[in-house]
Amino acid sequence: MAVSRSSRAKRFAGLLGASTVLTTLALPMAAMAQEAPAPAEAPQPAADSGGLTEIVVTATRKSESIQKVAISLQALDPATLEQHQVSSFADYANLLPSVSFETLGPGRSQPFFRGISVSGGQASTVGVYLDDMPITAPDRNPELHIYDVERVEALSGPQGTLFGASSLAGTLRIITNKPKFDKVEAGIDVQANKWGKGSAGGQVEGFVNVPLSEKAAIRLMGFYDKTGGYIDNVPAVYNYESVPYTINNSAIAKKDYNTNEEWGGRAQLALKPSDDWTITPGITYQGLNSKGAYNFDPKFGDLVVHDFSPTWLKDDWYQASLTIQGKIGDFDIVSATGYFNRKIKNSNDYTYYSVTYDKLAAADPGYIEYTNFKDKNGNFINPTQQYYGEIKQRKFTQEVRLSVPKDWPFDLTIGGFYQFQKSISDVNYFIPGLSQATNIYGFSPALPGAINPDSFYLVEQDRHFKDGAAFAEGSWEFVKNVKITGGIRRYVSDTGNVGFAGIWRSAKNTTTAHQADGTPGCWNSDPAVIYNKFIHPTRLSCINTGNQNSHDVGETHKVSLSWQATPDKMIYTTYSTGFRPGGGNRLAGSSPYKPDTLTNFELGWKTRWGSNFRWNAAVYYEKWKGVQYVVIPPGFQGAGVVVNAGDARVYGIETDLEWRPYEGLTLTASGALNDAKLANNFCALVSRADLSVRPSCSDATGDIAAPKGTRLPRQPIFKGSATARYTFDLGGKESFVQGSVFHQSGSTSDLDLSNNALLGNTAGFTSFDFSAGTKFENIAIEAFIQNAFDRRGILSKNTFCSIEFCSGSARSYPIKPQFFGIKASWRY
Repeated sequence: MAVSRSSRAKRFAGLLGASTVLTTLALPMAAMAQEAPAPAEAPQPAADSGGLTEIVVTATRKSESIQKVAISLQALDPATLEQHQVSSFADYANLLPSVSFETLGPGRSQPFFRGISVSGGQASTVGVYLDDMPITAPDRNPELHIYDVERVEALSGPQGTLFGASSLAGTLRIITNKPKFDKVEAGIDVQANKWGKGSAGGQVEGFVNVPLSEKAAIRLMGFYDKTGGYIDNVPAVYNYESVPYTINNSAIAKKDYNTNEEWGGRAQLALKPSDDWTITPGITYQGLNSKGAYNFDPKFGDLVVHDFSPTWLKDDWYQASLTIQGKIGDFDIVSATGYFNRKIKNSNDYTYYSVTYDKLAAADPGYIEYTNFKDKNGNFINPTQQYYGEIKQRKFTQEVRLSVPKDWPFDLTIGGFYQFQKSISDVNYFIPGLSQATNIYGFSPALPGAINPDSFYLVEQDRHFKDGAAFAEGSWEFVKNVKITGGIRRYVSDTGNVGFAGIWRSAKNTTTAHQADGTPGCWNSDPAVIYNKFIHPTRLSCINTGNQNSHDVGETHKVSLSWQATPDKMIYTTYSTGFRPGGGNRLAGSSPYKPDTLTNFELGWKTRWGSNFRWNAAVYYEKWKGVQYVVIPPGFQGAGVVVNAGDARVYGIETDLEWRPYEGLTLTASGALNDAKLANNFCALVSRADLSVRPSCSDATGDIAAPKGTRLPRQPIFKGSATARYTFDLGGKESFVQGSVFHQSGSTSDLDLSNNALLGNTAGFTSFDFSAGTKFENIAIEAFIQNAFDRRGILSKNTFCSIEFCSGSARSYPIKPQFFGIKASWRY
């Protein structure tokens, strides 16, 4: 049964209210259970002791100092997250120099590591984990709200030994705070904010940790976030050239129309039946209601668009988890079980797709069937297409790990992993009223789908992804202070898809389309039938993509050698590999594509110099083979096929440092330099009928999409940030001021050189953030301004259809515009 957004909001309000009540009751409950602890310090980040704070991570599935882990790893601890007002993926990705990303707004982001960023494949190149559970989703990673978390870990390079198929280029891990048995904790954070040239918003967050007994504890978190808009949908008119029809956007024109609303919570219960065993069930839920476009059209003005139909996104998901930790003898065992369920509803303005067809039809009557529609009275109807899609995602994961006793002369973790995912997509590119209209051929070209009767282009698709693996990773100090680490993962992957994608001609094709009973074609050929010619009684009753399956078996490896030269200086070298599974394509006549693999060669060091200076860095070379790449067949405006186009390589260096020159002042900086390019020519498709890429191409044959040496798109050559924070006593109150600078060089927009020339590169940009605050016992107040000088840095450029057709209506996705606010926090 569907639940309205208002009902969800009320339900969440109840959750947040419960958290607030529990927070209020924490003191008397604690007094009844035990002697009440003294109030904790207010939520001020790391203490200014003159020494550096140690960060403990679990990147190797065991707890150890980040300075002892022989891989390139960045960890954002609670202090760093709080200092930079991090609440979303884009916020923390900004602080990670090796991470770039493409996005269309909240809930529609895809991260990349070290320049491994070619568009293609059904699986992501980066694994995203919430605690031990993968929540990775291609192109649409869920927008996880960052609050009451222990840290964010960014593991650069292939992580195929311990983290599996979607960790080809790296892994992002969000580690939440767990229930504690020994103390009451509670907190509330309230924020009011506003875009510099846009509207206002606010945020409320709260958490509470309550020991229920010596053997049980519960931790609750809830939040509500309303963000104002900053992009204006200004009044506009368009006169169609191929048909006598004029449209305007007066019904939806609005200032600051890209508002966003998010709500959710997390509940975790920890049970300790014995000293050696802990059972932690938990559930995380989030809802998102985003309105308007987050790209703008520079030709119409700064932060301005001309949208003619509604654009919005509703995204609800939850993840249920069960983690069991214990001992069998002296062996440590962990079982992690997760179930992820997500429902997405999305509507997009698709006017400029129709505008493109209109201009083609005005120049060539062969395209008039895309715009020439009349109702039963013979009047032209509005030919403007709209997009509406519903996506349902389900994921079940199970992992078991066993580690040898800690007093053994070596470390060893072995385990098994299983994952099943299913994605159900119903996508409609529709024209309102089309099912009751005719085109120039005298019939309605509508393809009534499961959720819309007026589809002009219909997609119904079911995909499944199965992954299984057995893995082992261990280390041995075979010479004093010299440790060798080795790992292997044997995997099996099975992916498949079945469905329909196309227009009325696709349904009529008796070679590629068939009905559920095998009858060729899905189109009623009776000329007396004008409406409902599409033979489609139920969802997936017409199939034209076949049942393309990809079954892959292989293994990934890791070998690392580290030398602990002194207690606070380590040098390491690592060889590691990763993979991404293959899959099937939705276009009829295409073939499945194979897995792509990444091999990483890395030399790094982790050093501390005295108690107040830390410097870590890594240099690396990566080989990407069989790159999965989306190629658009000639004449197609949007639909493409994924092919294994060839190879690429990356040379790079990443570094981060922290220095406290004297008490009160902390300086931090991080940066990455990536030279990511093709290692051979990538070939273009040259035929609508043959959807396979030639094994080789050249200037002489004229079928090169991108020659050897072409930069990989969307990856800046340099990305870096630096922060200075000074804490001081002001009237007996601990206070601070902070300033940060972020810089990113420009990037290319598309791998295909001709397309990139049409779309254009993005330029480099620099932005500045400032904040200041003070605390009064257990209350802290902070004011901040982000992108203080309102620089209009552009992260990516996007089109509504193939770049060759729609580059004239390309839009730009900006970094966060000027944004300021005030925040009050309370901690117990």
